[in-house]
Amino acid sequence: MPVNGSCVSCLKMEYGVEEGIPREFLEYDFVAQDALEFELQLAEARDVKFTQPLLEPLSIGSHIVCTGTPCEDIPWFAINIGFGDDNAPTDIAVHFNVRMPQCYVVRNTKRQNKWGHEETTAFRLFPFKLGRLFTIEVLVDEKETLWAVDGEHYCSFEHRNPSPLNATWVQVSGVRDATLTIKKTDIYPTLAPALVEVPLRSALDAPAENEPSWRPNVIATISKGIPEGHQIVVHGRLRPMLHSFVIDLMDSAREWPLPNVLAHVNVRAYDESQRDRQLVVLNAWFGGWGLERRQRTARLVPGTNATFRIVRGGGEWAVYADDMLIGELEHRAAPEGVKAVRIRGDLYPDTVYLCPATSSPVKEDC
Repeated sequence: MPVNGSCVSCLKMEYGVEEGIPREFLEYDFVAQDALEFELQLAEARDVKFTQPLLEPLSIGSHIVCTGTPCEDIPWFAINIGFGDDNAPTDIAVHFNVRMPQCYVVRNTKRQNKWGHEETTAFRLFPFKLGRLFTIEVLVDEKETLWAVDGEHYCSFEHRNPSPLNATWVQVSGVRDATLTIKKTDIYPTLAPALVEVPLRSALDAPAENEPSWRPNVIATISKGIPEGHQIVVHGRLRPMLHSFVIDLMDSAREWPLPNVLAHVNVRAYDESQRDRQLVVLNAWFGGWGLERRQRTARLVPGTNATFRIVRGGGEWAVYADDMLIGELEHRAAPEGVKAVRIRGDLYPDTVYLCPATSSPVKEDC
């Protein structure tokens, strides 16, 4: 029995990054017989549910943990945060709907029996598999809920009307072995892997010695910061279906509470992707986004390896992609405050390190 942030002109997702597989590439094509079977399965999924009443309202730091195993005979499952009597039509503040055949997750809100606009993008690829146990963590913040799967941040969903802060129950449907716990936390995700430290090399071309292995969507510590005249180097592979990625220099190695971002480098291929250069957006976050610097300067080839460097100068951060200067951002806070780096999206790092920048080329692509 079960026991119980956006940029100035970005989409409403944390740090303004729309990442993941666009929905139009993932639509599931049903024939008539499959469609009938699908509807029968959906009806069964709605009947397989567990509802946990909320004894007190959700608030900042409320932490919902759900575990379960997707089954082949039920094509989707959902976590709902809602109101009123769950046996009658009710409002749903947050609907997190995992659709296994399509391999994407829908987030939405239902008000007065009408669904709002669906969100389907995420910070990582679809993490669920049939027959494999999952753990979903939901963290309630002031303006959004944060969602992690198996210890890695997956997406955020901005509060709409109605707000989950006024919800009366949490429900899991479509999962037969579901468990649900609700408590408070000051750490998110609680199942996150141990942090690694960015190593220091003597030069840009110095060989690696006993350096950590790197994974996508990583946060790593820079305990001694980035000295003036030094740079952080990120080398990795770009996803073939390149959408966007972010490199953030932060004052703390955590997802939540939201850290300050002293330098935010966001490369977007999805915006007017027919052009030969990708859009580069530079910004900083100190409880809110500042003024963006936008330039279409990145010339990247999807599916290839690329090297990005962020150099700390006397008064600015200089950003290079394969030795081409693609942007500069003035220091908006003391650069000594950088203590962590976060890499998200369609850049899969294989090496990350610090080194002096004395030999950094300074050239621009005309």
